Amino acid sequence: MHSAAAVIVAILWFSAALAAQEFPTSTESALTFDVVSIKSLNGTARSRTPGPQQSRGRFARAAATLRQLVQYAYDMQPSQVTGGPAWVSTSRFQVDARTERTTTPAQMRAMVRHMLAERFALKAHADVRERPIYRMVVDRRDGKLGPAIYRIDDVECGGNNPQPCHLAVWSGGLESWGMGLPQLAATLFNSSQTTGLDRPVIDQTGLTGMFGFTLMFSSFDTVPHVSDNPSIFTALREQLGLKLERARGPVELLVIDSVEQPTPN
Repeated sequence: MHSAAAVIVAILWFSAALAAQEFPTSTESALTFDVVSIKSLNGTARSRTPGPQQSRGRFARAAATLRQLVQYAYDMQPSQVTGGPAWVSTSRFQVDARTERTTTPAQMRAMVRHMLAERFALKAHADVRERPIYRMVVDRRDGKLGPAIYRIDDVECGGNNPQPCHLAVWSGGLESWGMGLPQLAATLFNSSQTTGLDRPVIDQTGLTGMFGFTLMFSSFDTVPHVSDNPSIFTALREQLGLKLERARGPVELLVIDSVEQPTPN
């Protein structure tokens, strides 16, 4: 059980991060969509697109629930969004929002947050609650790691570095150079579409510093017999010498306080 102090610290940190998203700087506050079209599909349609369709200044979803829109806007996984009436998970909407400006991914998320506040009257707050998690620990008692991971000393990202820090994630694979294990833990959860992990991963290896590694596993979004790679659990143990253990711990959440059906246009 985590101490109350640890939970309080987590709440303060997450609330500050969320506040930064909800209350952008004066420069960012001007970043809104020029045109927004939202049509209710009455919960009868099924999404045919895997995620937000984004190109230049356009954000579009063919048949998204409000919960899916919130997950994208606040960069969270399904298990991190809670609260709200039942329809936020069942009613589907066709969304097409555009701006003439070229936007960064962070700016696009901020614009979607603004859209949700205006068109859905969304109000939410940050919280930290005890939830199921995975503890990522070293598998071997002697602390030895697996053959596919190595420690990197004197990491210097960018500049004239011949091998800049990078992270690449694809269906059934993850490659990194210059990443700490806390970042690996977060990436495993944030890439749940391919890893299949249904709960946050918390680094409790006690190892600091930067590492390089390539992890190959059987993707959750493919037919099992198509890949000869092991499951994510087996891959972590055999290739990186790390193990995932089921436990409970504090998890950052976004709680929907109130929301309204939008006026179609």
